[in-house]
Amino acid sequence: MTIIRAILLLLNFSLVPLAIGRLITYKAKSGLIAEYLIGFFGNLGIFYIIFAFCNWYQVWNTFKDPVIGAFSTLTYIYIGVISVLVLAWLWLDRKAIKGSVAYIKNKINCLLGSIRKDKFVIVYIIVFTIILAAQLYFAFKYQINQWSYDDYDYVVSSKDTVSSDTLTYVNFITGALANIAEKRAATSWVTYIAFLSRISNFEVTTLSHTLLPVLLVLIAYLTTYYIVKFLFKEMDNRLIAMILISLAYVFGLYSHYSNTFRLLGAVWQGKAVLSAIAIPFMTVYLMRLYAKEVKTAYMLPIAAVSLGACSLTILAGFFVSIVACVAWFVMCIYHRRIYGLRYLAASLFGPAFLGVFYMMLWMLQIDMQGIDDNKYFDFRRPPDT
Repeated sequence: MTIIRAILLLLNFSLVPLAIGRLITYKAKSGLIAEYLIGFFGNLGIFYIIFAFCNWYQVWNTFKDPVIGAFSTLTYIYIGVISVLVLAWLWLDRKAIKGSVAYIKNKINCLLGSIRKDKFVIVYIIVFTIILAAQLYFAFKYQINQWSYDDYDYVVSSKDTVSSDTLTYVNFITGALANIAEKRAATSWVTYIAFLSRISNFEVTTLSHTLLPVLLVLIAYLTTYYIVKFLFKEMDNRLIAMILISLAYVFGLYSHYSNTFRLLGAVWQGKAVLSAIAIPFMTVYLMRLYAKEVKTAYMLPIAAVSLGACSLTILAGFFVSIVACVAWFVMCIYHRRIYGLRYLAASLFGPAFLGVFYMMLWMLQIDMQGIDDNKYFDFRRPPDT
């Protein structure tokens, strides 16, 4: 039973992102690592859109009694959408799937060729593997015992979502229904953790503090490798960069008030995923695209990454906007003209969606707190009036 639960969890971090990424980049090929990361955030973006509609419906229909069932509705719709998309990928990409074994063999041969060219590459691989294994050990073994104030918000909100079958609807301090925390209601990461808990049957705390840190540390290093692959051509230089970055994480995140190394172990909260994975990947991905000829086909991958990043935390609205504008401005200087306005518009899709959704929730809350008349949605009335 535990194996089945683990497989269900891993599918959401392996098959699903790969399938979504290949579909999003069907006419905008970007390399396997980029396609996986695009799929990872694209998957979060799809969940975010469904979450927004379900959450809005729940809050809109709240007058006196709490509205129950929005989380189940979200779960069923999302599973249905993802199932259709995975089946579509299996059909459309069937030739590439059949040739995946040859692709993997080719990559292994390239790695072996690098080792034959420079025998010291194997030493770098061993060193990096040891450092990574240590980080994964600490992420898995120690994170369950390390709580911060935010954890009580994140973990309890996810647990309340599962137990109450509602979306961002419970006061995580008192447990009372209905309460709407704007920063939770406008983003979906906490609810996504609740979804993972429901389908895998892993308890929310175990998932957040033990399993997710391991999976997200691996994705964070995949992002790091994507960056160093862009910066360095030779394998030995890439591995040296990975080792140096690993050591910087180890000693840079050392806690002076704790007897353990954090070692990237806190990568599961939305703002941590944003800073360790989303922002670094989006920055380099945009730079690579701006350096080439602008193509409309790449607007969808950019928008998917932007939306998925903004589903993590309210802070993403600011940081994604900054990255989008800075990347566009720098590359305009590089090209010596106004360049890539389509990419700029696509990269601001996530912040725009987040901003509009947040403002609509805020206006709806103002109306819900009104004594007499609705200020913003005058046509909103209880069903019995």
